[in-house]
Amino acid sequence: MSRALRVAFVGPSRYPVREPYAGGLEAFCHTTVSALRDCGHHVDFYAAKGSDGNTTDFELPGVDWGRDVVSATDTSYPEGGREREDAAFVALRQLLVQRGYDVVHNNSLNPFMFASEFSPEPLPMVTTLHTPELPDLASAILAAGDKAGRFVAVSPVTAADWQIPQPITVIPNGVNGCTWRPGPGGTSAVWFGRLVPEKGPHLAIDACQLLGLPLLLAGRKGDHAYFQEEIAPRLDGERVRWVGELSHAELRTLVGRCAVSLATPRWEEPFGLVAFESMACGTPVAAFDRGGLGALLFDAPAALAEPDDVVSLAKATHTALHIERAAVRDWVVRNYSLARTARRYAQIYKEVAQR
Repeated sequence: MSRALRVAFVGPSRYPVREPYAGGLEAFCHTTVSALRDCGHHVDFYAAKGSDGNTTDFELPGVDWGRDVVSATDTSYPEGGREREDAAFVALRQLLVQRGYDVVHNNSLNPFMFASEFSPEPLPMVTTLHTPELPDLASAILAAGDKAGRFVAVSPVTAADWQIPQPITVIPNGVNGCTWRPGPGGTSAVWFGRLVPEKGPHLAIDACQLLGLPLLLAGRKGDHAYFQEEIAPRLDGERVRWVGELSHAELRTLVGRCAVSLATPRWEEPFGLVAFESMACGTPVAAFDRGGLGALLFDAPAALAEPDDVVSLAKATHTALHIERAAVRDWVVRNYSLARTARRYAQIYKEVAQR
């Protein structure tokens, strides 16, 4: 099959998929859709209202905290929010069955994308597992049986974490080396991503303070209580600064002008896109050796630290400062290009469409 495929690409529902991206999952979806379209495939993108380049005749509801913004987190819902999301995915699956796509690429975390009493029909679907195992999702996959479709995980560690009967293909995420370009470096460290407890940015601050190294933080407040308790007291406006949410263009410029990038997952990080984006700018990475991130960086020109250990992270940061920037970029471009990721997904799509 060399023909272009009709693909329904399903994103997450919680946030609009647009710049500045709410997180790595949103960035993956948006950039992968663009790469697949560049390959000639017809891709309808189903995502939350307000997304960029999505199909607007059916939009997922998103999560609206209204005036209760201080209670917002990336893992909880306001009253009735989960029920609205579940109903939307039931309706979406029914619509996708009707529209007869060659393949559906499911990147949501919602169990109702799988066959159930509400939508029992088969669907030619590929699901990418972007997180460690989620019990409600694993139960839905088990209940769907042969109708569950194909599965991809973003790292070997994530694939091993899911206890489902179907085989799982590993396709790491990719970085667009044409947009994440080499930068000149600088004198500050950078940490970017969602400002949430499981990402551990407060530990990056503590490690840089041990080294006397200025640190710039960039990203969205994904947990307001955590930000007020752990981040705000550590900001001094000089040595430690939060620059807010940035567009990808602004972020690429910032990262390229920094000496080192820190990645500090406090959970079993499935992939850790920020590390690979940093390396595409030539900015070396110091990271906790945890989850898929640690496994994928094992043979990289990067410095790994013991998880949750600030002293170890400070030592890794010092080591990373002396890694050659050209070698850093060369490694990530050779091994984790977005074009390569898109080609591998296209091959999976063709295999599913041929069934």
